[in-house]
Amino acid sequence: MALATELRRVPLKDRAMFDALFILEHYLRRAAIVKNWKEQVRLRIAAHVKMEGRGKIIPVERLREKISAAEFIQRYLRKGVPVILDKGAADWPCTRQWSFDAFKSRFGSECIKLVNKIGLSDDDFIDEREFSEEIEFGAFLDQVLSGGRKYMRFSPLLEKFPELVEDFDRKFLKEMSGNSWGITYELFIGGNGTITPLHNAMTPFFFANICGIKRWTLIPCRYLAIMNPSADGANYNHSGAAVDLSNTDQFPGFDCIDRMEAVLEPSDVLFNPSWMWHCVQNEAPTIGVRCGFVDVRSMVKESPALAFIRVFAARNPSMVEALYYALIKKNASQRTKRLNTASIFRP
Repeated sequence: MALATELRRVPLKDRAMFDALFILEHYLRRAAIVKNWKEQVRLRIAAHVKMEGRGKIIPVERLREKISAAEFIQRYLRKGVPVILDKGAADWPCTRQWSFDAFKSRFGSECIKLVNKIGLSDDDFIDEREFSEEIEFGAFLDQVLSGGRKYMRFSPLLEKFPELVEDFDRKFLKEMSGNSWGITYELFIGGNGTITPLHNAMTPFFFANICGIKRWTLIPCRYLAIMNPSADGANYNHSGAAVDLSNTDQFPGFDCIDRMEAVLEPSDVLFNPSWMWHCVQNEAPTIGVRCGFVDVRSMVKESPALAFIRVFAARNPSMVEALYYALIKKNASQRTKRLNTASIFRP
């Protein structure tokens, strides 16, 4: 799939200018001249994409045949192209053994923490950087099945129950990512209609859909100016643009950019490249796991500007803090607490 040639372009000069100003804004957040200049470039890019009319919706390729690790790395990882591995996790123990009933039986009495971060939640009351609440796991699962709005996102629950990691095909993850280190597991459990808004982050990942149906909208990072994220120094970027096109007055040109769409069914595996914007909506009660991994080449290639910001301008946490808690800090509770809320390689 020659994705780069299918998607409408943004003038390279304008993209480079916006990227440079976005970097500068992280250092000079209160400088009006930088904000105004960036806004002018953003509107110029929006005017350009509008010239070609309404954007296309391109289905993400679905591979129904098995693919070798070498071919996957060459065709998708190195080129930053998303792909669905049809029933790619069908033989993994997690897709055969996990369910709402099984989780409730095994861990229902455990107390868990739900963390909602600004820009990653569809709850209107998240007006600070982070909001958390504790709830019994069984009660949480019951409200998911009954249509409740509580949503477990980016949960390190597998760190609390490490035996669950054995339910993944770790050989597959190691070979397909080309790495023997850096793989992280984050659990997602949500009810019908719950949404994670548009966001992107440094690490590429595989998403294993255990049960339920998830609809993904994916947008390449070449449209960063249209997404217009905040320069808040977080370890992820988030955009208020609505995929249903309900606020294009605030995000001019958003209806005229090309996007991709993927619908994940049980046991499907989605590959999402580094810095690929994505919005995810649950169309049934779902359980899924994000298997993130480190690939420095793609992190830099897909967006040199965002990689630079993450390494040199991040504040929540800084590079030094992230490496300290990831590699040096030995106190498990403090390390987990820090890495659960922020890490250089998450979410």
